[in-house]
Amino acid sequence: MGLTEISLKETYDSDEDDILNDFYIPALSESVKYDRLAGYFSSTTLAASARGMAQFLRNGGKMRLVTSVQISSEDQKAIREGLTTPESVITRTMEKDLEVVDSLKKDHVGALAWMLAKETLEIKIVVPLSVDGLFHTGELDHSSIYHQKVGILHDEIGNIITFSGSVNETGKAWYDNVEEFKVFCSWKDGQDKYGSEDVKRFEKFWYGQSTRARVFDLPTAVRERLIKYTPETEDDAVSRLNGEESMPTLRSYQSEAVERWNESGKQGILEMATGTGKTRTAIACIKQMLDMPDGTPILVIIACPYLHLVRQWTRELENYGIKSREVHSAASSSRTHMLKYIRRLNDKIMNSLVLVTTHDTFASEGFIDHVRQCKVKSLVVADEVHRLGAKNLSKGLINTYKNRLGLSATPKRYFDDDGTNRIFEYFNGVVYEFGLEKAIEEGYLSSYELFPHAAYLSSDEMVAYGKHSQQIAIEYAKEKPDYGLLDNLMMKRARIVRDARSKMDKFEEILATVDDLDHCLVYCSDKQIEDVKSTLRRSGITYHAFTYEEDQDMRDKLLVEFARGNIGVLVAIKCLDMGVDVPSTKTAIFLASSRNPAEFVQRRGRILRPDKEKSHAVIHDVLALPPSIPSNEIYTEGEKKIISNEITRLDEFSRSSNNPEHSQELIYKLNSQYGVSDDI
Repeated sequence: MGLTEISLKETYDSDEDDILNDFYIPALSESVKYDRLAGYFSSTTLAASARGMAQFLRNGGKMRLVTSVQISSEDQKAIREGLTTPESVITRTMEKDLEVVDSLKKDHVGALAWMLAKETLEIKIVVPLSVDGLFHTGELDHSSIYHQKVGILHDEIGNIITFSGSVNETGKAWYDNVEEFKVFCSWKDGQDKYGSEDVKRFEKFWYGQSTRARVFDLPTAVRERLIKYTPETEDDAVSRLNGEESMPTLRSYQSEAVERWNESGKQGILEMATGTGKTRTAIACIKQMLDMPDGTPILVIIACPYLHLVRQWTRELENYGIKSREVHSAASSSRTHMLKYIRRLNDKIMNSLVLVTTHDTFASEGFIDHVRQCKVKSLVVADEVHRLGAKNLSKGLINTYKNRLGLSATPKRYFDDDGTNRIFEYFNGVVYEFGLEKAIEEGYLSSYELFPHAAYLSSDEMVAYGKHSQQIAIEYAKEKPDYGLLDNLMMKRARIVRDARSKMDKFEEILATVDDLDHCLVYCSDKQIEDVKSTLRRSGITYHAFTYEEDQDMRDKLLVEFARGNIGVLVAIKCLDMGVDVPSTKTAIFLASSRNPAEFVQRRGRILRPDKEKSHAVIHDVLALPPSIPSNEIYTEGEKKIISNEITRLDEFSRSSNNPEHSQELIYKLNSQYGVSDDI
């Protein structure tokens, strides 16, 4: 067919165009040669453009790529001072990135390796120079980073198209970012000269003729590291790109969960302990529906609590050959494209559509209106389904979705029977359960030891607690209570216990008694984090914060460095509660825990992922308790409430530990000290 047969625009804008499906895949499918200048390259491009890249391979296509790596200012300075060589820095930098690949082994990396092994892909690395022609010594700014972004595609009869603009050679660029670029065709009058300039620009860099950059061959060590992923045959490489053999391999209990869901009419909640593979089990259910032999179109909606979980889901789906699209406020054009895709689905132009979104977007009027226009079979997958029981979020639970799958370790909502009933009625209840104790017993999660520590509230903290309790009681007694005010008062009261100042003294004591703080996770509140960091600094302990201020790339890097042991302690607020795996964690210190068992379950599950470097995990849980009073006085109802809440939580979570007797000893002591055993 050739490039001349593709319907091409002169300008593409991802805010209006589907640049991946309307341009990149069709152009690759008709090409036999692809030259690319890219500021940054990622193997995820091969996954995003799988259909076009697979055909490119079948065409015998060859690709030449000039790209860059991010070199730190310290390494730049070392190069300039002759302390190291550019080649060694490039090798070390790229090998660090490949350590992440080692743990993922994604299918599209195999296709990249195939191309390198068969010499159909050549890669060169460019490093920018300063105006004096030497390597930079300080932080690189935008003027000193390699930003060339040009693509040149050739078909088998010599036609050429070139494109240039903002788009990098990454899956995110082609799929998520707001990008624009211009296209020039060699066979169109007046456009050939512009395309020729793009060709000259590529050749200048490929042959190292730029005065503001040095070009290096792909290091041998990096090439060999990649080639070890090479599939046995080209068909295997192509099938990996197309996801033809990518059904998740399930454990016996995961297969049973899928079976139970099917038996329940493809409706139900899977109540599975954190760390037992709910996502993989859900993907097996999704794959099953996408691969139905009748071939009827299907819409799949996956709703997650947070944006970082949306991105995690899209990566997991990609691992199993499922192409998905993110729809949320951070993807500016996604809503417009969503409606366009649904219409294509209705018209049977598309066979399937998988959208991943946040709970907030899922429950928004605009999103719901778009979904209601869908006329084909549909499936909703609700991650952390208990959260959708909230009144504002349950709006998204519409009848359009006939197939429903809920996922949670704790599907029952804490002190919210109405919300729990909404979830259970909509999803048809829990159809499969695989609890923590069973997961530990069967070796799917690590065992753990639990060590509780008692910290005491100060007198002024108790006064504040009593004041809020009194205000709550007064509001509850009204004929028409203000539930918004009640929620606010209860949160304020809970924070007093959560942020008790004496917890920091207890934290220092724990640090002094723990022999090995390697791979330690500290959970704290936003109010405690600065004190925690100061304490760690004074103790000479290497740490890094893991909060909402760090973007996804930084979080990924932190987890890699933590796993390597380069960061001794991660200090986290809530963003490690869900969806972030830290299997290398050996020790956890919980300074801030709410009464809600879901929070503790999530945090405990984060560290119980099995890892070859640990035999078991150790958890230090700091309880907040009222101060002792003279024996002739009695505790108030508010004080008893604090005590019973903390003891109940400790009792519940000690049961699955290796050393329940340790916690029971403290529980007995506290019951005797406070005289509250009859109240629990």
